[in-house]
Amino acid sequence: MSETALVTGAGGFTGTKLVEQLLGAEWDVVATDLTEADRGQFYTETDNAPHPAYDPTLVNEHEEVPFRTADITERETLEPIFENYEFDVVFHPASLFDYFADWDQLHAVNVEGARNVAELAATEDVEQFVHFSTLGVLGAAGFDEPKSEDEAYNPHNEYCESKVEQERVLHSVRDEQDLPLTIIRPAPIYGPGNQYGVYHILLVVSKLGFAPIYRIYPRSKQLMFPSIHVEDLSRIALFLSEKRAQSIGETYNAVSDCINQDELLSFLGESLGVPRIRLPTPYRVYKLWSKYAEIHSRRIHEIAQERDKRPKIDAPITQYLSNNMWYSNEKIRELGFEFTYRDPRRGLWDFMTWCKERGVIA
Repeated sequence: MSETALVTGAGGFTGTKLVEQLLGAEWDVVATDLTEADRGQFYTETDNAPHPAYDPTLVNEHEEVPFRTADITERETLEPIFENYEFDVVFHPASLFDYFADWDQLHAVNVEGARNVAELAATEDVEQFVHFSTLGVLGAAGFDEPKSEDEAYNPHNEYCESKVEQERVLHSVRDEQDLPLTIIRPAPIYGPGNQYGVYHILLVVSKLGFAPIYRIYPRSKQLMFPSIHVEDLSRIALFLSEKRAQSIGETYNAVSDCINQDELLSFLGESLGVPRIRLPTPYRVYKLWSKYAEIHSRRIHEIAQERDKRPKIDAPITQYLSNNMWYSNEKIRELGFEFTYRDPRRGLWDFMTWCKERGVIA
């Protein structure tokens, strides 16, 4: 007998891929999300900076999937879904993943919205609640070893701060209402359909017409870059639901093997067919330059928020190139998960091919 899942945020980039993954595994799926018209209250968009927050093709392409409109910030819109269906697992990728959003919006969706879904799931005695957080709750790593799941919180922007509060709320529901909680912390997600975050790195290299490769010295100070292909992320969610006896009560980093930033930029330059300019740079000089760039982009970001007009690149994205974002995937691999895109260069090649075919990068 097939199992039944609820997928929140099912119109989003991760949600759509998760629905497809579950259908492929012969699950019964109920999907929920905002309507396309209602999502405008949370996102500011421009033609130059699209946000991949909603894909209405889910409703059109998967007639076997009931799509139930709900706003997770309004508990009463969720209650009929839990009253009309019995779920074995609730997958909760729904989130306001937007570095441009203000704190009130982030808190309403990511914290209070998660509380609403989790409390209803606990009340209905689901077998597992699989929550999607972010590796950003851990912040930057040092240079001795990658950060593992048990590191202290150290968020580096308001979005990540909201995800810390989100995890704390879910821990309280777990403790008070016996929520069978599993937390996934994805690295920056990429893949066909995405035009935010990792996509902007590809876009900048393409627009510059060359790849600036900072060879930081000493080499022990070379910065790392984390990422996860959306296919691997959705596979991890399904894998953890199949391993629920071991995974309930646990948190897992969802990240491919991190690669050096100079390796990343060299690969992007070669793949995009642009010159690669190698710049030997002392670590202290790079830190000063990156700090200036971070402050400058943050000021542009603040001005843009005052004008309610999204900048071409949201300031927190630059933090992934100015900090050592180095994370371990050892825990999920020890459980038995095998990545399709463990070396992210393979996945990034497929992603760039998709972008080129659609003309979103040159």
